[in-house]
Amino acid sequence: MSSAPAAPAAPGPTRAAVTTPTTWHDGEVPVHSLEPSAPSGSRAPMVGRTAELAVLRDAYAAARDGAGGAVVVGGEAGIGKTRLVEEFLATLAGARARADDAASDVLVLHGQCADSGSGPIPYAALTGLLADVVDALGPEATLEAAGPAADALGVLAPGLVDVRRDVDTGRLPEVLADLASTLADDRPVVVVVEDLHWSDGITRTVLARLARRAGCHRMLVVGSYRSDDVGRRHPLRTTLAELERSRRVLRVEVPRLDAGEVAQLAAALVDDRPRPGHLADEAGTATIDRDLLRDVVERSEGVPFYVEELTEFAGTAVPDSLRDVLLLRYSTLSDAAQTLCRTVAAAGQHASYDLLASALGDDALAAAEGAAREAVDAHVLRADTGGYRFRHALMQEAVAEELLPGESRRLHSAFARALEAGPDTLATQAAAADHWWRARVVDRALASAVRVAAAAEADAASSTAIAIGERALELWDLVPDAETVAGVTRPELLQHVAASLRLAARLDRAEAIAREAVDTWPADDPAGQAGALATLAHIVAKAGSPESDPLIARALDLLPADDAAGRAPLLRLRARNAMIDGRYDEAIESAAAGYEAAMSVGDTRNASMCVNLSATSRIDLGDLDALAELDRARELAGDDWFPLSHYYTNASDARIKLGDFRRAAELAETGAARARALGAGWASRSMLEGNVAESRLGLGQWAEAEAWYEQSVPLIDPSDYAVYQQERATWLAMWRGRLDTAQEQARRLRPTWERYARLEMQIRARTAATLGELALLRDDLDDALGLVAVAADPGALTPSYRLPLLGVAARAIGRARADGRDVDDTPYRASLAGCTGWPTYPVWAALFAAELGDGSWEAVAEADGPAHLRPYALFRDGRSLLAAGDRPAARARLEDAVAAAEEIGCGLVADQARELLAGAGLARHAAGPDGAGRERSSAIDRALTDRERQVLELVADGLTNGQIAERLFISRKTASVHVSAILRKLQVASRTEAAVLARAHGG
Repeated sequence: MSSAPAAPAAPGPTRAAVTTPTTWHDGEVPVHSLEPSAPSGSRAPMVGRTAELAVLRDAYAAARDGAGGAVVVGGEAGIGKTRLVEEFLATLAGARARADDAASDVLVLHGQCADSGSGPIPYAALTGLLADVVDALGPEATLEAAGPAADALGVLAPGLVDVRRDVDTGRLPEVLADLASTLADDRPVVVVVEDLHWSDGITRTVLARLARRAGCHRMLVVGSYRSDDVGRRHPLRTTLAELERSRRVLRVEVPRLDAGEVAQLAAALVDDRPRPGHLADEAGTATIDRDLLRDVVERSEGVPFYVEELTEFAGTAVPDSLRDVLLLRYSTLSDAAQTLCRTVAAAGQHASYDLLASALGDDALAAAEGAAREAVDAHVLRADTGGYRFRHALMQEAVAEELLPGESRRLHSAFARALEAGPDTLATQAAAADHWWRARVVDRALASAVRVAAAAEADAASSTAIAIGERALELWDLVPDAETVAGVTRPELLQHVAASLRLAARLDRAEAIAREAVDTWPADDPAGQAGALATLAHIVAKAGSPESDPLIARALDLLPADDAAGRAPLLRLRARNAMIDGRYDEAIESAAAGYEAAMSVGDTRNASMCVNLSATSRIDLGDLDALAELDRARELAGDDWFPLSHYYTNASDARIKLGDFRRAAELAETGAARARALGAGWASRSMLEGNVAESRLGLGQWAEAEAWYEQSVPLIDPSDYAVYQQERATWLAMWRGRLDTAQEQARRLRPTWERYARLEMQIRARTAATLGELALLRDDLDDALGLVAVAADPGALTPSYRLPLLGVAARAIGRARADGRDVDDTPYRASLAGCTGWPTYPVWAALFAAELGDGSWEAVAEADGPAHLRPYALFRDGRSLLAAGDRPAARARLEDAVAAAEEIGCGLVADQARELLAGAGLARHAAGPDGAGRERSSAIDRALTDRERQVLELVADGLTNGQIAERLFISRKTASVHVSAILRKLQVASRTEAAVLARAHGG
């Protein structure tokens, strides 16, 4: 590639920003000087954004002190979002220049999303973020900070590190989030991602992960988006809604300027030289006629970009159309400068010198330097170290529409060829495909679109794969002999697009396209038809539809009996469906057939998976000898991470169901560590970390579990796995005492849970139990009794899932009887009797008996069960003793309940026990006779953030900063920052004092 000529000189320094009074005056409005100067690239000062700028500055101050966060700036096109962000960054740059402690060591990472015209350019913003890291640290330090999965960064910068193609490239968001978090351990980090309305799926995932990590680090994440481009179905809306629900992001909407602010801005834009419509006072100060200013106020409607354009041409005929406003500056340029501007507009939102030189030639670009300077001086183009861009994206769009058809075809074809000759990255491939599309060279456009869709699918860039894949489908009928040009058949293309849509959780669209693939697949290709049916079966299973099994059966019927290679994965999928629905005999039979088929062709991956499914099914049926079969699945997996991840997932899950939470945690943590070492993707790693979190629920390590759920659950795509984790997170919120949060989550998610419950036993049992407990807490006995009724059917649930639900059922029956209802418990007792062989039977049988008055609560408290049962049993025992009139014993038992609940952070029981003590006049007040102790506890809750309360709980447990960091998935330095903040806020001198305070008051 030819080297680019030197960049044209940037325009001269912008003159000082100015302000005027916001009130109207007769005659002229004078221009006055004011500091600070406007950032380069804009002639205008920032007007009317004091509150919005204060939000960003305050957020940075909090991040600098260790309480990071995220701010997303929204507003319509031209409203000044970029200008606001520039002003904020300028304050940081100024502080660095002054060696101000407030920002002298801050690291700013800046990325900007971009659109090709038909979809987001993949990784556009992420490439910018990584480039800033490399510029600041150098390549070697960047890779070291990124950790063992650093090769994922090669997707963004191929020259930085080699990419291992055998590892899931979908791990890129996690690697970038880890990298930024690591950097934020040593200094404040500000991550800016602009133009999120053009973001691809991976960029949105990175944004969400950074926003969740920011709260634990010295990190501020700033995003911006054009609100009028984010409609109801735009995927960014979902991302922002989830972040807002988890209170991880602060939204700032940039409003239009009022009349006085428009006047202030317009007056500030008046040049020193009088021009038509501009006047000069006696001192020579430029002014603008009041009537013309009123016209600017009216026509700009408070949008700063339009104020700038209209003020520039005050005194001339003011155009009515927005397009004409946007083209005013362009229309005053010479023919040569206009030609250059159209060339830059055709290149896209940013035209690099290298791209222009490759497409036009070095000589042509050098000859255009005078035209470039003219366009820059006229504030149409901006020049930076890498190339040219328009001063505003709206202007680029308007100038691009000025291209003549022949000119457009020539330029876009040149850019496409230049990009194809350059570095072979997904971003350049996607840009080339878009240029062929715009050049209307349909055969090249189709061929390149198919290549990009396949590459994007492989790199987990589902947004790009979908956008480009859908375009390829549109082009298909326009291209003669499209199959030869594309290298794939149309049904194959449909299948690929459907798979990408499934990865993006757009299941309705995925299903429609997958069905079209099945319907149009050639009848003389039964193997291909079977593959298309398998894709559709996978999609409908994820959508919670019962149609998956019949589709698998159709696929198997298409394959000959001796096609072992084709049948093995289908039999595995059928075994998987049967297992999760509790049809264990069918699962074992299908898994055995799949194992035989796989082994006959040396397919150890599917063989391992089938052994795994068979063993898990046998365990659920009560055959604990099958635990050894799981080890056989591990042996077959070897070093293949796909089956190995399923081994660690199912082996740890089996121990959870058996009540062996410690062994479950060990297995899941081993698998998660292996995943991190291999650089595995988020999907498999999150399953393992989810099992770690669930094990910690049983062990009473609730602060650590809660930290994982808060960070991870919102990132999981809609699926059966998302339901698993949503239910556990809701259950934990309930038992932590956050009842409003738990009830709201359950109300919102219940329709989805019920859809999946029809197909999955685990979801059926778990959601019934959690929803039933929440119904009891709001005194809705009818709902509670309806939810737990499934526990009375021995054939509906296996013992591992039935037993916990029977505990809730017994509570509901006991509450109903206390309310005067006659509820028959005979079916529930019979169902319980059918679980005697399961290892956790003694725990749940004791709870069942105690709830119905047949057993003692003391037996439940002493049982070796999940951690929450002990404080709950102590509370219920204390309540029974109080009802029996034994106040001293009741007081002791309720105080034990409070202590046991606080030990694990079980706020529900602690609060209920305290209320009962207070209501009975049995409360002991540590700080005064009238509730001062409880008031102190409330004061602690108000003083500390959620994360600080989690840290305080671990401090009270005696954990070191390193142990706290490991438990909460944060760095040692961040843990230290939190501990220091806790000591300061609680006004104590040591960790010991903080621990004492926490134990005394439930902090």
